[in-house]
Order: sequence, then structure tokens, then C-alpha cells
Amino acid sequence: MDIEEIKLNEYIMKEKFNIKLEEVAGLEKEKEYFKQFIINPVKFQKHFKSNTKPLKGILLYGPPGVGKTYLSKAVANEIEGHFFYVSGPMLVSKWLAQSNSGRIIKDIFDYAKKKKPAVICFDEIDFMTNSNNDNDITRIYKQEFLNQMKELENEEGVVILGIAAKPWELDRAVRKCFQKKIYIPLPELNARKIMIHFNLKDFQHNITDEQIEYLAKNTEFFSCSDIYSISQDAYYEPFRKCQKAEYFKKIKGNNSLEWNYTPCQKNESGAIKMKMSEITDPKTILPPKLNFEDFKKVLVRTRPAVGPDDLKKYEKYNEEFNQEE
Repeated sequence: MDIEEIKLNEYIMKEKFNIKLEEVAGLEKEKEYFKQFIINPVKFQKHFKSNTKPLKGILLYGPPGVGKTYLSKAVANEIEGHFFYVSGPMLVSKWLAQSNSGRIIKDIFDYAKKKKPAVICFDEIDFMTNSNNDNDITRIYKQEFLNQMKELENEEGVVILGIAAKPWELDRAVRKCFQKKIYIPLPELNARKIMIHFNLKDFQHNITDEQIEYLAKNTEFFSCSDIYSISQDAYYEPFRKCQKAEYFKKIKGNNSLEWNYTPCQKNESGAIKMKMSEITDPKTILPPKLNFEDFKKVLVRTRPAVGPDDLKKYEKYNEEFNQEE
């Protein structure tokens, strides 16, 4: 590891993501954009004409939790390149008091050029280059970012992905650095079905496909992270039943010598009046399978992070600013 890599180590994602675009639920049109404008021209350079070049900058924007960073990792994996992750808030707070704060951006760009093909992902770039917060530090970052994007015009194999939750707050000059702006919306019905099904695959459950359909229809305005969160919350419902149970019964374990305790009703055959705390070996506690009612209970008490009024802001942005492409 050289000195430069040591200095930039916190921005370099070394693990293999093993994320493929085809595994991302929904977003078919958006995934085609990535293949057309980034993946194929970078991965198969010799098969493309000299006048067909990958875009240097693509802006991903949309509500929080829709998988923008996840998609950027998938792109890095598909081009088999290095992935640099730069958090706007972290960068600003870490280098706020440094006189040469803009230098870190130059160093990241320079190092990515040495390690190409490479993807540099600026997460929350709207925070780092906020036009409504034009203080000394944002001016420095803004100017250095613009300088580096200018130098990148004649450089092959380095792609910049900007991720913004509030693209309307981006400085105009920064916006124009991104030749393509891709809106990552909330997941549609079919994508929500796929996500719920995927989130349940490692759980012991008896939820049917028809019930998953119901859950998907009732998670409109839920982001990918919202759906993941309610799935995780639902996972704990069977354990909560164990905590509240006043009766347990013994059932056979994996072998004839092993017995487990599972919660039951007072009138069930074999019911023993006891609390979970009275079971001496926690390994013998067997929560019931996750069921449809468990998931519905969690859904009733959960509200999505994004509402209709929030989505109108993105629609307005599409109308006003996508004409800059």
C-alpha cells in the first residue's frame, strides 16, 4: 500500500460487492441508462467507436432510502473497477478547519485516474456543494470539484456519480457537470413484491404469495429502506410473543433427545404455565413462525418517510432542470 492510498484509505471501498444490476428490483429504464452510458462503453472500450464515449458524470437523485448508493456499487461491480465513496457531510466536517481542504478532492480524482476503471461516488453532493450555503468551505469544494471535472473531459475510465436527495439545492455549475440526470423513484408495486419476498427468504414464515401481494399494495410511498425496516421489525414479532406468553408447550427438536419450548394458548394440549424468563436454556426457546398478521401489525404502526408532497418536489425538479442535459 503506497502513501497516497494510506491517506485515501477511508474513501476506497475494497470489498467485492457482488451486486449486479439485474438483481436490483424494478428500475428497468434506469438500469438500461447505466448499461448504455457507463458500463458498456467502459467495460468494452475497444468495441465502441471513438465518438462513442461513456458519460463522465451522472447525477442520481430521489427520495432518501431508494437505493441510490446501492446502484452506484452495482455499477462499480459491473465495470470491474475501483469504487471510491465520498460522503459529503463527512468530508465537510472532517476537513472544515483545514486550510487545504479542497486538496482531498484533487487527491481522490488523481488516485482514481491511476486505478481506472474507477467510479467515484459523491454521496449527498447536494450537501457538499449547496448553493444555499455559500460559505468558504463549500466554495472551496465547489471550485475544486468543477476544476477536476474539467480535467476529466479527456480522461477515459473514470466515472463520477453524484447522489443527491435535494438536487434543487445543487449549484447550477455543479449540476451542469452531470450530462445525465437519473431519477431513482420510490419502488413500484412489482418491485415492492420482490423486495418483501427477498427480505423474507431467510425467515421462518408461512406468508403466502397472495399475502405478499397485499403487503406490497399497502406499502405505497415506502422506500427500499422502509420496506427493509418493516421486514426486520416484523421478524421480531414472534420473539415478542415469547416475551409476552404466559403458557408454553414442549415440542420435539431436531433429534429425539431434544425438546424446545414454544408459546401457546392456555387451553392447548400440553400447555405449561410459565414465563419465558423461567426457561433456563435460551437455546430451547422456539418462537412461532412469522405470519401475515405479524407483518400487518408492523405495517399498521409504520409510516413511510416520504409522502405525496415530497414527491411533488422531485416532479418539479424534473420539469425545470432536466432540460439542462
